Amino acid sequence: MSDTPMTADDVLRIAAYKDRSPALEAMVIAYSYHRVAGDLAQHLGKDANNWYCYATWTSKAIGESLDLSPNSPFITDFGRRFRVPARFRRLFRAMLLTLLGPSYELGLALANRAIFLETASLAVNLWNDAPDRYLKVSPESELTPAPPEFLTELLSPADERYLKDAAQLLIEAKQATDPEVRAELMFGANIALSAYEQARAQKALELVLYRPVRWLTRVSWRSLRSLVTRRPFPRFRLYSARHEDQPWLTRKLEDLWAALYTRHLFYVRTPLSDIKVGKPLAPPDGVDLARTWRPIQHEKVGKLAAEFITDDPATATAGVANWVSYPDRMRFIVSYFRVYQHVAALYDVPFAKGVADGLAEEMERGLVPQAISDMFDNRPELGRPRRKYYLYPTESDPDAYEMAHFDFEPFLEAIQLDPSAK
Repeated sequence: MSDTPMTADDVLRIAAYKDRSPALEAMVIAYSYHRVAGDLAQHLGKDANNWYCYATWTSKAIGESLDLSPNSPFITDFGRRFRVPARFRRLFRAMLLTLLGPSYELGLALANRAIFLETASLAVNLWNDAPDRYLKVSPESELTPAPPEFLTELLSPADERYLKDAAQLLIEAKQATDPEVRAELMFGANIALSAYEQARAQKALELVLYRPVRWLTRVSWRSLRSLVTRRPFPRFRLYSARHEDQPWLTRKLEDLWAALYTRHLFYVRTPLSDIKVGKPLAPPDGVDLARTWRPIQHEKVGKLAAEFITDDPATATAGVANWVSYPDRMRFIVSYFRVYQHVAALYDVPFAKGVADGLAEEMERGLVPQAISDMFDNRPELGRPRRKYYLYPTESDPDAYEMAHFDFEPFLEAIQLDPSAK
């Protein structure tokens, strides 16, 4: 791993690069998270895990699931879990690709890039003198171009107070001399970062998980009708509409499918094992659950934890009924953070050396977007806000508004977040 710390320019370049496959992109992001986790460890130590350790392994799992090639481990594993006979595997793959559709890769890849941009830019700026604390994808700003529909429908709003809390707690953790106090502060920062990024990813998660049901019940027959009548229809709106706004049959089938997927098919990747989220979270070898669940002393950390988990470990670590549910998902994630906080293996490099070296080279590719400096000079009525907006570099993709080649550089803003403010 490089001894040079990750910078804001590195984060921008990695998130903005357009010419990687979704699977490779997620692997580059996973390795980048690993680098950020190591950089933070220079300030915070490795006695406890920071949020970027967990993000490393999650992004690696996302990369594996975005590989939809004929030899895809994701599809192979999916077929194994459904016990598909060998002679039907090609048919199963064709059926799965039809149900997932291009929205699957788009939803996961876009959310993964945006979350990496926002959370990693916060980490690399924590101890810099620059006033900008993190970068945000902001399609709602009046100073950016009119966003494509799928951007506004795939990134949910999230409460920025969580990012402020995370920054403040991480700075307090660096100043703490007691390892247990530092670990508690880092746990609070982990909660805050996940509360933000899981809210941010909510719409994309719903699109990815509910898309097969919506294709079957709402899109497939409309596609046939459109083929005959040659009249287009707004299929993305059907895919991205809220669960509550779907017809009764679609809602019921979505609930059943989400419960089945959560209970039997979805797991959280760790370097020790795969955690099945539909089952109670068991502590790994060497972890004392009673000690892990001792009362939280820091007031802010206690309040953050109380938003999502109870003092009863059995209730907090129970299996998830529906991974789409933000409260249920966050309960399990916060419990996972608490139980695995001192599992040092999460700092391990998530790839073999040859793969890691290749990903390190990939991280160097691409251009850094240019900050707009004269925008406010041309519009004095806007004043001088505390935010900088970003513009395409010269070599921008001409198909920037097409789903297949989307870039969000024009929708980036750098937001000042003063973690010292109370």
